[in-house]
Amino acid sequence: THDEIPLRTTKVVRQGWDMMRQTTTYRVVSIGEPDQRLFDNIPKNWAYDCNDTMLGIRYDPQMPTLKLNENVTIQVWLPTPPHRINHNDTVSIEWQPASFSECKDCVTWTPNRLSFNIGNFNQKQILSVTRIKEGSATLLPIFNGGGYDRATVGAYQIYIS
Repeated sequence: THDEIPLRTTKVVRQGWDMMRQTTTYRVVSIGEPDQRLFDNIPKNWAYDCNDTMLGIRYDPQMPTLKLNENVTIQVWLPTPPHRINHNDTVSIEWQPASFSECKDCVTWTPNRLSFNIGNFNQKQILSVTRIKEGSATLLPIFNGGGYDRATVGAYQIYIS
């Protein structure tokens, strides 16, 4: 019967700092063969133009405080898996000092790059940050792959005071 086929739309809405999934469920009235005209409207490069607001990074701690020559371990993970594009589901993340940072060379970090995929996206990886000079620093992520290329990097900064 038509009631056994779930039809719904899901969209992501931002409420303050939180991302919420909003699902609308529809009742199927009739079903038949899909018309190719419906698919012709989907851009061929949709995977590259997709701006999925659920793609992001989680940090713990989010805003560490470091004294000179101190080190902090920051756990890094993804709230949702990266997209598989052209048979590749890996996103690599590197960091760079923000142009607006008070001090661009006050901290060092290792490793230079973390990689996540569908299999390990929610497993916490370690970013180790060391203060080598006084001054606050802001690190911005650089994303490569997994649909993250269009993510808003400013929303995922690491502020170190």
